[in-house]
Amino acid sequence: MRVLVTGGAGYIGNFIVEELLDNGHEVRVLDSMLWGDDALAPFKDDDDLEIHKGDIRHIEDLSYAVQGCDAIIHMAGIVGDPACGVNEQATQSVNVEATKALVEVAKLYDIDRLVFASTCSVYGASELMELNEGSYLNPLSLYAESKIDSEEIILHETHDQFADTDITATILRLGTIFGWSRRMRFDLVVNILTAKAVLEGDIPVYGGEQYRPLVHVHDAARAFAAVLEADKEDVDHQIFNVGDNDLNYQIKKVGQIVEENVEDAEVRFVEHKEDNRTYRVSFDKINYILGWETEYDIADGVQEIKKWIAEEDITDYEHEQFRNSDYPYM
Repeated sequence: MRVLVTGGAGYIGNFIVEELLDNGHEVRVLDSMLWGDDALAPFKDDDDLEIHKGDIRHIEDLSYAVQGCDAIIHMAGIVGDPACGVNEQATQSVNVEATKALVEVAKLYDIDRLVFASTCSVYGASELMELNEGSYLNPLSLYAESKIDSEEIILHETHDQFADTDITATILRLGTIFGWSRRMRFDLVVNILTAKAVLEGDIPVYGGEQYRPLVHVHDAARAFAAVLEADKEDVDHQIFNVGDNDLNYQIKKVGQIVEENVEDAEVRFVEHKEDNRTYRVSFDKINYILGWETEYDIADGVQEIKKWIAEEDITDYEHEQFRNSDYPYM
């Protein structure tokens, strides 16, 4: 297939591009390049890759990028609670209104498949032991609300019995991502705890009782490729949680795993907790229907980040290039 990946130069997006190219697809990237396009550097000479700088809010950029494609993987957006809080109007425009425009353009150009990156943050806070794709949604942030709005737009607008359009649409609700990426982020729990452990010997855990479902960035990319290549009847207008039942961890356990993998670093528990989200998620559906399973655990992510910090002599993990929330979205 020829696949458009919006946000293809991003933290997860560059791995999706790599996965699709390795699987023999042609790939077109549409990305605003807020953090540059270095994440795509290893693939720039690949004849099956096109890279376009553009804004998903601009209809001309969308139309140009979508034309001639068979499928779309929609990654682009303002990601994370802090980043979405910087400019609420921009969040609405980028995360919701642009999704609506993308669906309309996809209809116009007869796109066959659309896969959307959502988040397990839509579950918010729940005492249930396992949340599945049909569980009650309890968004606690603008970020999660914007993802729910986009899910509804995609699922409702891509199937119209009165129109000659029927796009195979799939929603992937990603667990909290971790691991090294060519466009590195240190505003994610495993990554920031690893950076603090390596550079400061300190692993501050706030609260610690709250649960998070975790998934490695490379595994997340594999999930998008798996859905794109699955039989349509298995994924059409379906929602899949993306992660592993064994990677539902309390934050205090995450801190302990980091401590075990970084010499001379110690966990420090802090009573104050600003983030009230806690949720344990079931990943049975994607395991059983698609046969998809994760390949990486938290220790793998900690080790690769530790190695990269040493090799690249990273000293400032708080630099704006490593944090979504520090960019002034306009």
